[in-house]
Amino acid sequence: MSASTRDRIAGTVLLAVALVWIVLVFQTIEPSQGIAAGPRAFPLFFGIVLAGLSVALLLESLRASAALADEIAPQTRRREGFEAVAVVGAIVLYGFLLEPLGFIPATLLIVAAFMTVILRITAPLLVAGVSLGLAIGCYLIFGKLLGTYLPPGTLITIYI
Repeated sequence: MSASTRDRIAGTVLLAVALVWIVLVFQTIEPSQGIAAGPRAFPLFFGIVLAGLSVALLLESLRASAALADEIAPQTRRREGFEAVAVVGAIVLYGFLLEPLGFIPATLLIVAAFMTVILRITAPLLVAGVSLGLAIGCYLIFGKLLGTYLPPGTLITIYI
């Protein structure tokens, strides 16, 4: 499968996810009453950004398919297939881990697993630093600064 075909498939899937996300935001989150940026603003913004980026990816893949794209070796295709399945698996696993473990431990675990399994980064200090920094940083930005609900966990409860 050529790179432009992969990008076209990824762009289409991401566009579908973005459109479903935007519809779900409108159906599930109540609009704000009198304030400019209510609870619907950030999820809607992220959905619109994802839709825009997926359209850009689709357009780029169509442009690249006009030029002849080189074929990918079979072992590279297998590795890319594994990575695609692993990313989807990590997202599904993250969804299941959020409620029992809580936001910070689940984020630590998923980011560390993603870095080691998918990105093949084996430096323990780097994996620990990025995982911890991303989990704590997202918690501080989304949980504390923006007041977004982040699950504390039922098995492990961490309050900062």
